[in-house]
Amino acid sequence: MDQAQALRSLAECLAGSFQNRKQALADPTWYVHFRMWMRPVALFTENSATLFIEQASAAYAQPPYRQRVLRLSITGADLTAEYYALKEPSQFQGATQAVERLQQMTVEDLVPLKGSRLKVVMSTQNGRSHFEARHYPGERCEFSVNGEAKVVELAFDAIVPGVETGQPAQFLMYDKGIDPVTGNALWGAKFGPFNLEKDTDYSAELLIR
Repeated sequence: MDQAQALRSLAECLAGSFQNRKQALADPTWYVHFRMWMRPVALFTENSATLFIEQASAAYAQPPYRQRVLRLSITGADLTAEYYALKEPSQFQGATQAVERLQQMTVEDLVPLKGSRLKVVMSTQNGRSHFEARHYPGERCEFSVNGEAKVVELAFDAIVPGVETGQPAQFLMYDKGIDPVTGNALWGAKFGPFNLEKDTDYSAELLIR
């Protein structure tokens, strides 16, 4: 599989809604049940696929949170995944479920995040394509909120559906907020990745040229 094919396979795997219901039921002490939506958005399309991401509690009626944009692209010889923040996250809150609002998003609404580009490596495990996205050596995502330094470790695995076994696509999220002074994890996947399974597919909405 060449890089262009890998890009499309990864984008098709990620485009959809996911939830970690099985994990939350099996280990409710450490893993809350939540939903995540990754909806294609027509921002970067040249050798790229772009997704608007937000998540929300599956147990309580609360607004979605942690809005961000993920650009999958071919960068030099690498397949990469790069995150962007939004200048006004509340402007697009809930837009994964209201695509007419999502269509109003432009690149001017995005904020680049230092150290947010991950290298993606593909392998085959148990007959399924497995994509592993990790920081480049020595990098980490850093930004500030109201003058306060924030550090986030970003990482994910994406596993395509099992055609013969009927297994859904999986998204393993390792993201953690890190105390910039102590280096300790403050939130996120402190006890291992969140293991989400796709339950709705949005891959038909992808735009890749």
